[in-house]
Amino acid sequence: MTTSGPTRRVVMFDPGCFIPYYVDSLCRSLAALGVPVRVVTSPPLFESVEADGSYGVDRFFFPFLRGAVRDAVRHRAGIRQALKGVSYPLGLVRTWRALRAGPPGVLHLQWVPFPFFDRLLVRMLARRGWRVVYTEHDPLPTPARRARRRHHFEVLRLADVVIVHTVQQRDELSASVPDVTDRIHVIAHGAARRAAPTVDERARSRARLAVEPDRPLLLFFGLIKPYKGLEDLVAAMPAVVARHPRALLLVAGEPLMPLSALARRIDALGLGGHVTMRFGFVPSAEVPTYFAAADLLVAPYVSIGASGVLVTAQEHGLPAVVTRVGGLPEFVEPDQCGFVVAPRSPSALADAICRAFDDREALARMGERARRRVVRDHAWADVAGRTLAVYDAPASAQGAPMRRDPTMSRR
Repeated sequence: MTTSGPTRRVVMFDPGCFIPYYVDSLCRSLAALGVPVRVVTSPPLFESVEADGSYGVDRFFFPFLRGAVRDAVRHRAGIRQALKGVSYPLGLVRTWRALRAGPPGVLHLQWVPFPFFDRLLVRMLARRGWRVVYTEHDPLPTPARRARRRHHFEVLRLADVVIVHTVQQRDELSASVPDVTDRIHVIAHGAARRAAPTVDERARSRARLAVEPDRPLLLFFGLIKPYKGLEDLVAAMPAVVARHPRALLLVAGEPLMPLSALARRIDALGLGGHVTMRFGFVPSAEVPTYFAAADLLVAPYVSIGASGVLVTAQEHGLPAVVTRVGGLPEFVEPDQCGFVVAPRSPSALADAICRAFDDREALARMGERARRRVVRDHAWADVAGRTLAVYDAPASAQGAPMRRDPTMSRR
């Protein structure tokens, strides 16, 4: 196991720029504690998250994904993934050349999109004395994806420390990879301290979105992907409208999946006046408008680890309906700051939404409790402090066995 004294430098590794807002918030908070940080990543697919000067950025991966090329492949996932796969090793070479010089530090893996290749970089840096920390954001690869699951687990075994956001993730990881159990640390997804939206801000937000001031408003927010369960929410809407005839579902985000079949389903259910689609990436400056306008966030995911969208909603004082998948229930105290329902169940979603709309004053109080809770338990300053403690803790304090190269048993 690699030992470390006070942290010299930290390199955040997010080669696909998958979680730029999370990485930015963590890096700013670490920098505020005096930690020198650089981010190894790629050009953003959507909005650029510019560093404020408190940390550095090296875009060693996919430098061609800019301008016209980025726009051409944004909605062509197959072509985009093929280009990334071909060029990915070049990004690893650039990273290796940059990091092999100078004293070792902490390599904090936020994502390993190609674990077969990523493990090579991790192994080489570990041998040079780098401390390897890996944050597992998503559910583990399923057994059906045998090769990816095997390589992913090998990267986990190479890490000195594995960070997860919830107890559920810890238990899943421990059951799947028992030999890393003693290296797992639960550190919550961070949250920003925000004031609750005022009555005037709510009115202005609804005016900007062309929503009537008193209309019950549901929000489905973020990149639209298959695992987020939008189809189940649409299927729940007829029952919601039957009890609350003015209810409106606002879907806001960039589609990363075909939606023509869903549009036909909305028409077939007669929901044209009750579902509004605002397709397109929502820039950071406009995000508060959506959360201030809504009465309730709905996150009917069928698979997830932890959700940045849910945390953002709670920062803004917005209660949520979530499904009982991954670590989502740990963010929502049932009937206190939201509702937890079974996944893939439109009827359960409809019942929770209707109960929420039955008393919108009580719903608003739920949102305020959610805001206070997330600020208390998930503040970025605290997350950064706990992360720094993991970086600096000597191996003897981890209670973990010596990290072994998973290829040793096959030599």
